[in-house]
Amino acid sequence: MIDVSRPTTLPAPALWPVMSGVRDWASWLPTVESVTPLEPERPDEVGAAYAVEQPGLPRATWTITEWVPGRSFTWESRAVGIRTTGTHELQEGPDGTTIRLGIRWEGPLAGIVRAFVGRKSLDYVTREAAALEATAAARTTGA
Repeated sequence: MIDVSRPTTLPAPALWPVMSGVRDWASWLPTVESVTPLEPERPDEVGAAYAVEQPGLPRATWTITEWVPGRSFTWESRAVGIRTTGTHELQEGPDGTTIRLGIRWEGPLAGIVRAFVGRKSLDYVTREAAALEATAAARTTGA
């Protein structure tokens, strides 16, 4: 399991539109080449699915399994022998928000997948948390 936490002084309402706007991730995330909704007219909600392309990783279909507006969402990608779960959460506190991003692999091939992409995934998730904060800050200040 990969779990990255990044504290920020930004409030969750500044972070949520950036984090939850998965269709626009390729425009600000260096770890994402494209996100294509499988049903373009469907809103971002439980059941919505996206084809995601990332450098050095196979194209994957991610389906939202949990959606808590303003706070978090979880999505899953499945392939033969492996289920990958991605978590995205904003935890508000008295001094700002903690961005929590995670990846978990389950299934018979989980150990193999973790061995081959674990280090890259940790790097990606760490960079994604930093890019989320930077993008939300820029949008908040109008920079």
